[in-house]
Amino acid sequence: MDDLTAIKELLAVPPPAPDVIEDGRTRMAAAYAGSPAPRRLGTHRRTARWTALAAAVLGTAAAVTAVVTPGAVLPGAVTPGAVTPGNPAVSRSADPLSARQIFLAAATSVSKAPAAEGAYWVRSGVAGKQRLEPSGRYTLEARSSTDIWIARDRGKPTWYITRNLGVKPATPQDEQAWRAAGSPSSWTYSGLPGRAVTLRTKPDEPVAARQDGEGSLGILANKPMTRAELAKLPTTPEGLREYLEPLVAEQHGTEPVNADAELYETGVRLLMNLPASPETRAAAYRMLASLPGTTAEGQVTDPLGRTGQAVSRRLANGTDRIIVDAETGEPLAFESTIKGIRTFEAIKKTGWTNGQPPLLPGNQ
Repeated sequence: MDDLTAIKELLAVPPPAPDVIEDGRTRMAAAYAGSPAPRRLGTHRRTARWTALAAAVLGTAAAVTAVVTPGAVLPGAVTPGAVTPGNPAVSRSADPLSARQIFLAAATSVSKAPAAEGAYWVRSGVAGKQRLEPSGRYTLEARSSTDIWIARDRGKPTWYITRNLGVKPATPQDEQAWRAAGSPSSWTYSGLPGRAVTLRTKPDEPVAARQDGEGSLGILANKPMTRAELAKLPTTPEGLREYLEPLVAEQHGTEPVNADAELYETGVRLLMNLPASPETRAAAYRMLASLPGTTAEGQVTDPLGRTGQAVSRRLANGTDRIIVDAETGEPLAFESTIKGIRTFEAIKKTGWTNGQPPLLPGNQ
C-alpha cells in the first residue's frame, strides 16, 4: 500500500468513541520519568510550513550517555528543529491542523529522512519531574539527563551516562515564593525509615553505567529489539498495528486494557526510543493518526524552549501530550500533567555515528 492510499483510508474511517482507562494512560508518564536506564532505551514559519505540507498531503489523498558535548551535532544525527536541504520550510498560512493532520504530516516528513548506519546509535535526552516542596508553598522541578550509546554489534558494550541537573522553581510564580522563603538550595523529603531524599539546586557529576553483550537496541512492549528485529518491523500502519497487538496483549496478560490507549503508548515509545527505519517511523505516525481520543493544541513551546506542534489526550485526572518538530517530524518531547504536576522527557539528539563514546575517567 502506498502513502497516499494509507492516508486516504485513515481519513475515511471515523474514529470509534474513546474509552480511556486511567491506569493505562498514566503508566506512560511514569515510564518516561522514572524507568531505570538499562531497561529502556520555533517560529510561525514552522507552523506555516507544516500546515502547507498537511494541506498538500491531505488534498492529494482526497483527489487520489557517554557525555555528548552540548551543541555538538553527531554525524548523521537528527537535531530536532533543524531545517535540512531536502526538507525546507514553506511560508504559507492555512487553517490550524487537526491532530490527525499533524501525525500524517509528521509521517510524510520522517519518511523522507535518509536511512543511516553507524557503530553506535546515540540518544541524548532530558527528563523532568515536578513536586511540591516539603511545606507545600511552591512547586519544584528536578531535571536529569541521560545519554545512551548503544553499540550496533553484539558483544560491544552499551553506555548509559546519567546526570542530575539540579532542582529549580517550576514557574515564575514559584520562583517568587521560593525567594520569599529565603531562596533555599536544598530540600529534604522524609520517606520510609532511613530513606530520606534530599534535592539540591546544584547539579551532580555524570555517572556512567556499562551494559555488555545483549545486542538489543531498545525495548518495545517488553520485547528486546535487535537490528534484525527492527528490520522486521512493518512499514504500513495496518501491518504495524497487527504486529503490535499481540505484543501488547502478552505484556498485560489477563489484565483488561484499552487496546487503542496501549497502541498509542507503544507507538510513541517506538518513535521516541528506537532507531527504526524511516518507513516504520512513518507507519507509526500513521497508526497514531488512526487512533481516537487526540486533540491538536497547535504550536507550543517544549520543556527545552523549542517550538513544535502538540497533540494531547485527556486522562481521568489530567492530560498528556506529544510535541512534534514542525520541520523534521521528529518528536521533541512527551509531557504528562496529572493533578497539576508535570513530568516530561525531551529528546535533544538521536542518530547513528561511527564515533566512539567519550568515556568518563575510571570507566574505560
